[in-house]
Amino acid sequence: EMHQYLDNDGSGTSDVCVSSTIGAERIAVATAWLKANNFKGILGEYAGGVNSVCQSAIVGMLDALAADNAYWLGALWWAAGP
Repeated sequence: EMHQYLDNDGSGTSDVCVSSTIGAERIAVATAWLKANNFKGILGEYAGGVNSVCQSAIVGMLDALAADNAYWLGALWWAAGP
């Protein structure tokens, strides 16, 4: 179970995402680890701000999860952040 917030320090304390591609970029690292260790993962918390950059980052991240669904069991949105 992993968490992924798309702000600068990955804490979820800012509504500013690093870039429109940061979700897929960060998930690629986690997916590589899952594959190398033959594990399955779930994204237990993820979130981004209410803006077009974060929206693109979230969509890209979810697309990346779907593309590697042999390793990802799903994802849960965190709705109590900034």
